[in-house]
Formats: sequence, structure tokens, C-alpha cells
Amino acid sequence: MLEHAIDAAIELTGAERGFVLLAHEDARELEVAAARNLDRERVGRSHLKFSRSVAEGVLRTRAPVLTTDARADARFRDHESVHAMRLSSIVCVPIVAPSGVLGAIYLDNRFERGRFSQADVTTLSACADQVAIALTNARLVAELERHRAELEAERDRVRELLREREARIEQLEAEVAGAPSGGARYAYPEIVGRGAAMRAVLSVLDRVIDSPLSVVVEGESGAGKELVARAIHQHGPRRGAPMRSVNCGALPDTLLEGELFGWRRGAFTGADRDRDGVFVAARGGTVFLDEVGEMSPAMQAKLLRVLQQREVQPLGTSETVAIDVRIVAATNRSLRDEVAVGRFREDLYYRLAVVEVRLPPLRERRDDLPELVRHVLERRAAELGVEVPRVHPDAMRWLLRHEWPGNVRELDNTLSRALVMGDGELLRPGDLGLVDALALPRGRKEMQAEQARSILAALAETRWNVSEVARRLGIPRTTLYRKLKRYGIEPQ
Repeated sequence: MLEHAIDAAIELTGAERGFVLLAHEDARELEVAAARNLDRERVGRSHLKFSRSVAEGVLRTRAPVLTTDARADARFRDHESVHAMRLSSIVCVPIVAPSGVLGAIYLDNRFERGRFSQADVTTLSACADQVAIALTNARLVAELERHRAELEAERDRVRELLREREARIEQLEAEVAGAPSGGARYAYPEIVGRGAAMRAVLSVLDRVIDSPLSVVVEGESGAGKELVARAIHQHGPRRGAPMRSVNCGALPDTLLEGELFGWRRGAFTGADRDRDGVFVAARGGTVFLDEVGEMSPAMQAKLLRVLQQREVQPLGTSETVAIDVRIVAATNRSLRDEVAVGRFREDLYYRLAVVEVRLPPLRERRDDLPELVRHVLERRAAELGVEVPRVHPDAMRWLLRHEWPGNVRELDNTLSRALVMGDGELLRPGDLGLVDALALPRGRKEMQAEQARSILAALAETRWNVSEVARRLGIPRTTLYRKLKRYGIEPQ
């Protein structure tokens, strides 16, 4: 349309050259959309020169310009382009649409004065009106196509969300009916999260719960090791008997020995009555030894004897008491490594760690984070007697990006504080106090490497569900595909 318009304008007016100029959105920059000379040949790059000052004036005033002798015209006396190109006749009319000025049609003649008349202005204005209609229609079609693409992408996102909601509803219905979810034998209501990392943990629990074997749960502080220990007890055959816990790293040897094995009256100053230790108190049930890796070598030897003999000797007596308990121990260290460096007895390790369960830190189970956030907020809100607040999407992104060195305990602390400090209806990023959540590496290469690692981790956790990864990272799928291509990550 633009080429037809400029050809017609030159033919009707006898111009030497003609240009269709389009304005950018700010109406300051001009783009040559079509250019012709008298022979209807395209104007080469070396001849794409016109008086920008004249064209810009037409765009600014929305009024046509006509001059029969540009170099002698007082209006263009200071226009360097007019004199540099030795222009004689110029006519320029604006292309105006309801939305504003779209550009201009510009004709000139460098050799013939008085080439254009007022009738040419009228003719050229009619051409400009047709160009305005064509441009408006083209832009409307482009806008409609863009909206159609956006709606299609939104429809795909809604479909994916519906599939996720349906899966979640099926899971909840199964839990309500008392059936375990995710292929597990037990529902484990005390353990929140069914991401890939936690499903692996629950799969191990399914296999060991009904056995009498001792279990060691390894994991960072605050990861929820005691919850796993309680799940082993509550779902196992000893659930009808008591479970007793003791923190082996919080007590000195003298107190820890009495706590574990008990004492008789008069065994030491202040022992005014007999007391059973946790091994006797939990007879028929479970003893949970938290932070067992902190035990001194002397206490390790005494614990080994108890496990071998299946009896304890309370302080202050030479008599022994038979015990019948299952041992579940927890440690924030690797007992294998402690054995290798000589800080933990190898024979005690083999007694305790018949089965080892590694509890992943929170940073390795980010797919569980939204469910954990809901669980913590509901529990804390119930304790405070307030409504459960909504979580702003930006706040959730901060939560997902934080490294959580304190694991679930830190998450609980963060959300409890935010619940008190927030406005009660919506948790925002500022309520969380996570100053390092969005910290990025300094260099561009480091930033890209970190982003590639994050994408790979998310893909692995979701079994290469691109839609889920895009939702989790808060970016469109098209953007994620571009990043996959940029980082050379092949979909699986």
C-alpha cells in the first residue's frame, strides 16, 4: 500500500523524489518506509536524504507545507538540509489517524522551481488519508494477533493450572478417605510435602516402618528429623507403646547417663527417689536419640553395651533391667564421616545405622515450599486467633529463592514474624525480612551459570515438566524455552 501510494503521488505531481515517512511512538524519530524517484525506481541508500527539519515540522504542527522555492523561502532560511541538498520545490503533508500523527508523505524537486501547487497539496492529502486507513488497519490486525497469542498462552496456563488442581483434589480426596497418596503405604499426615525428594524419603519409610530395625535419620538442623522419627513410631507396630526422646548433645555425660539409664534412690546428691530412664520408660515402644553424633566416646561405649545386651544398669545399683525398644537416632552430621575420622565408634555405628534415611534440606525440596507455607500460616494463625493471610506472588518468589540455611525451623520463624508484623490480610516481601533472597552473582557469566543451575534443578525436581518450571520461576514458557536454548539445555 505504501509503495502504491508513493508511486501515485509522484505520477500525479511530477515530483523528482518521494518518501513515505513513518513516525515512532514518540513522534520524534522518522523511518523511511517507502522511497521512489521519478522513474519509479527505488531510491538507493546514498539518496535517502530529505529535509528532516521540514518533515519534523509537519509532524509537530499537523499542517501541510508547500514551497515553490525552498532556498529563498524565509521559513527555511536556517534549515541546513534545504541548502545542502539545493532543494527547489517541496510539498509535505501529514498522515493523520484518530490515534494521532502516523507519519508524512514528502515530495521534492531539486531542479525545478514552482513544481507543486495547492492542488497538489489537496491530492497528496487524499493519498495520506488512504495511507492512514491502511496503516491503522494493519496495526489493528497486528494488535489482534498479539492479543490472540497472549490469550492462547493464557489458555495453556489455565489448562495446566486446572490439571494441577485436579491432581491436588484427587490427592486430598485420597487423604480424606484415609488412603495414602503418591504411591506410599501410609498417609504420613505429620509430614508436609510430597515433592520428588520427600517421596523418596517416604518410600524408604514404607519399607522399614514394620520392621524392628534401628534407623538413623541424617539431615541438617531444622529439617524435621524428629517428625520422621515420630512417623516411624506412630505408623509402626509399636505405636501403642510410648515414645521417649532425649537430646544427646544438650546434656553433659553425667546427666545424659541418668536420663538414658535411670537411677536408684541415693545414687547421688538429690536422688531422693528411684527414676526410670528413657530406655525403661519406653519399654515396648521407641527411643529417639537426637543428635547422637554429639555423644562423647565414653557415652558411646555405654550405649553400645546397652544395645548389645538389651539391658540397662541404672545409676546407684548393680542390678540390670531388661529393655525392649526400637532405636531411632538423628544426627546433623554424617556418621560415616565421623567414623572415618575416629570421632564415632564404628561398632556403635553398625548397631544404630541398620537403615539410614537422609532428610533433604529445604533448599532441595522447593516444590514443597508453597504447601509448607500454607501449613505454617494456618497453624500459626490458629494459635494467634487471626485469619490466614494470602501470600503476595512476589513474596512467594522471595521465599522460593531463599536458601533457608535453617530449613523448616527458619521458615516457621520467618512466617510467624511476618504474620505478626504484616497487615493481617496479605503477606508482602517487606514483611519477610529476607534481605538476601534475590541476591545475584556480580558478574554476567556467574549470573547466567547460577540461573542455568537453578533451571536444571527445577527441571530435575519436576521431571522435566516445563510448564511447572515456568510457573515456579515466575516466567512465561516462551521465555523459559529461550533460556533453555541459550544455555544448551536439551528437553528430556
